[in-house]
Amino acid sequence: MEKLLIVNADDFGFSRGQNYGIIECHRKGLVSSTTAMVTSPWITHAAELSHVNPELGVGLHFVLTWGKPLTPMKSLVNARGEFGKWLWEYAEQGHIDASDIRAELEAQFDRFVTLFKRMPTHIDSHHFVHMLPAIYPTVEQFAAEKSLPIRLDRNDIQKFGLMVNTPDSTEYFDARFYGPEISEALFLQLLDESSARNNQSIEIMCHPAFIDSELQKSTYCEPRVKEVDILTSLSLKQEVERRGYRIVSFAAINTSTTHEEQQ
Repeated sequence: MEKLLIVNADDFGFSRGQNYGIIECHRKGLVSSTTAMVTSPWITHAAELSHVNPELGVGLHFVLTWGKPLTPMKSLVNARGEFGKWLWEYAEQGHIDASDIRAELEAQFDRFVTLFKRMPTHIDSHHFVHMLPAIYPTVEQFAAEKSLPIRLDRNDIQKFGLMVNTPDSTEYFDARFYGPEISEALFLQLLDESSARNNQSIEIMCHPAFIDSELQKSTYCEPRVKEVDILTSLSLKQEVERRGYRIVSFAAINTSTTHEEQQ
């Protein structure tokens, strides 16, 4: 049976170099999907690129740990009105206001539709924050209302004991194509492990980019260029096809998939 592979490039809109790297890997490689950070100053550039690359699936990369919110929320920002990685501490302390999360998610969704002139293909988040117990129910409910799939990390579901009610996702999500040791062999290993689990669909996360001044500030910088080289490799694409995978976007995720099949 044919298996579905979604290669999703996170951080569309983070910088011009990030945007160009994602488009390069879509045009010449394996990237079939991306998720957009609509709070970024470079999101308009990303939207312009998507308009001339309509086959690239684009979802919403919900942001709560970087930049500034689109809403006048006070609960998660510092004195300068900025998000930060203190979100996890706030979550542990029970300081997450679900109404603030909902309002910001709605605002980011609306900005996405305005810029990209279409619905997002799915929802995930920057730094996986949508899988936090204090945030996940809000995101799941919103996605259900919009009939959108979401990224589900089975490890986080187990770790946090989350109650998952949506069937709309891939059967498996793998975040391990990340870091200085990435390689074609690692990518294929993830696929082989997925096949061994009998998964019929898998999402592999990636962050391909060309380095610019903005990305030089990131703790994850040089490996992004390496990702471009790997994901545009002809030999890798041939091996993926040989393993029986069809490369798709989240638009191919069937909403009739049952919750039991997702476990």
